[in-house]
Amino acid sequence: MKILIAEDDPATRRGIEIFLQNQGFDVVSTENGAAALRELENQLPDVVLSDVKMPRMGGLDFLREIRLREPNLPVLMMTAFASVEDAVQAMKQGADDYLTKPLNLEELRLKLNRIQEKAVLLEENRALRAQLKRLEFPEIVGTSKPIREVFQLIAKAAADPDIPVMIYGESGTGKELVARAIHTRSRRAQAPFVAVNCGAIPENLIESELFGHKRGAFTGAVRDKEGLFQAAQNGTLFLDEVSEMSPQLQVKLLRVLQESRVKPVGGTVEIPVNVRILGASNKDLRKEMADGRFREDLFYRLNVLEVTLPPLRERRDDIPLLVHHFAEKYRKDGGEPKHFSRKALERLSFYDWPGNVRELENTVRVTLVSAPGKLVNSADLPPKITRLKPVSDSGTGLWKWDGSDYKYNLQKVVEAFEREFLTFHLHETGGNVSQTAEKIGLSRVALHKKIKLYGIK
Repeated sequence: MKILIAEDDPATRRGIEIFLQNQGFDVVSTENGAAALRELENQLPDVVLSDVKMPRMGGLDFLREIRLREPNLPVLMMTAFASVEDAVQAMKQGADDYLTKPLNLEELRLKLNRIQEKAVLLEENRALRAQLKRLEFPEIVGTSKPIREVFQLIAKAAADPDIPVMIYGESGTGKELVARAIHTRSRRAQAPFVAVNCGAIPENLIESELFGHKRGAFTGAVRDKEGLFQAAQNGTLFLDEVSEMSPQLQVKLLRVLQESRVKPVGGTVEIPVNVRILGASNKDLRKEMADGRFREDLFYRLNVLEVTLPPLRERRDDIPLLVHHFAEKYRKDGGEPKHFSRKALERLSFYDWPGNVRELENTVRVTLVSAPGKLVNSADLPPKITRLKPVSDSGTGLWKWDGSDYKYNLQKVVEAFEREFLTFHLHETGGNVSQTAEKIGLSRVALHKKIKLYGIK
């Protein structure tokens, strides 16, 4: 990190310069604001460290010039202890922080490290934002290998607008999002997409909901009602939790699929329907069929093509991208987005997420409301996340959940994600390094280094 110093006292300036160089920083020193401004025109530093009281352009005038030219450049101001009001004025004019003289060098190091961490975090968030814009299916966030395999199946399902599809996955994995993605990319996209949760409607009502009813068919049927099959005409009907259908309803659904006709409850005339069926279940229909709870003939009607969604714990590489997506989704209108620190993302990555993506979304939403600052730290996360404990006897950076032997190494997770990400985009460009570098926002040199590091062929 490059630091530009503006300090008129030679001894103080030299002392700061030596200390920072010993800490590994690249330092440029000047004796006043005017000289520092000339350096600023030649090369842009990462941080400016400026005294308030200096001849030939003092620190406050220098700060105003910086903010006109580089509004986002971090600036630390130094002031004598007796002139703290100058520091307050500097903060009002846009300084990021201040230190009092005589300087506490350890405090200076900590402040610079925080600025460096913030800069890295902002760069990571820019990269995540760029990835979100490049997603093949923006409604389904992820770039990991398991989710890319799902994308391939979505494309296959969308290519045939009539083929029935069963979507399997635990609760909260996004089964309806997949169904909508299939519909919107098929030739039925201009017709309705109708979703119904078969487990949420009482058994005595679901037949009427699906097939409609005629007036007087039962108590309360005061007028004819169109069913969901008719509402989805020429489009897609999504039957969520199809495994919850009663045996009687399964028989009637099978007949509709065979005949492409529905008979409203209490009616005598069958109505032709042209509807594509997408089913979903968090249960294994093969096991349900083997146990006698699901009809074999209906299973083979619905399960022509199947898509299985991975639980979030099997695609942890996607968690940072999902967190950024939800942070953008739930930020207040016109407000600045909140960013999650690396440690917060680390904690989120090691939680088991039994509620999958839905649980992660709710967690991010609650955390954004409760976190006091613009940066969400690990301490701001809910207790279920902060109970993650470091493995004390390993010294390897591994983490486990409440004393269990469930461990992950974050660095390996990050490396695996980066390797998969680069491999995918290189494949997309046919191995063209220049095109890939431009597409993902890296220089050719940096990309070559990554390819060599990960041994990507």
